[in-house]
Amino acid sequence: MHSDLIGKIEKARRYAEEPERIALDEITVRFHGGNNDHRVRLVDGRWTCDCEVFHLRGVCAHVMTLQKVLAPMLSADAREPGPVIIHSELISMIEKSRRYAHELDRIEIQALRARFRGNNNDHVLTLNASGWLCDCSTFRVWHTCAHVMALQRILAPMLPAVAREPGAMSIEEHLVGALS
Repeated sequence: MHSDLIGKIEKARRYAEEPERIALDEITVRFHGGNNDHRVRLVDGRWTCDCEVFHLRGVCAHVMTLQKVLAPMLSADAREPGPVIIHSELISMIEKSRRYAHELDRIEIQALRARFRGNNNDHVLTLNASGWLCDCSTFRVWHTCAHVMALQRILAPMLPAVAREPGAMSIEEHLVGALS
């Protein structure tokens, strides 16, 4: 393995211990609820969920769970609780979200856009069906970087298998690409 990449792996381990470096701007997840799967999204600091409770109350256990699990990476707006409801459903939602927060296999991240505060610069990362992208120079060369590897470590239980895979291309592929 190339020595530059080994250094990036070490940096990723350090970064993974500092999730506050990451600001999630958008995220889309499939949430495997107790009865059905639900699509939960965060866009512009606002949550949506396709479950019936969210449509009725503007808050649900799915959103509450994600707010708890992703808290260090969320803006103040995204961490805000939904409408306060004085209702028996609130207690049930809180209990469900506490349980769900320990069952991360219920959550599958389908897409995200985040900003990463690196040691030298800020970077934009995205994950979609095609895989990871980062705007840093290391990613352009190796198809992975410390920023992506840190997010993979932090979010691993919630990532689809393909997003947990290392993205580095082989040195041979890199040389062929550079010579083409």
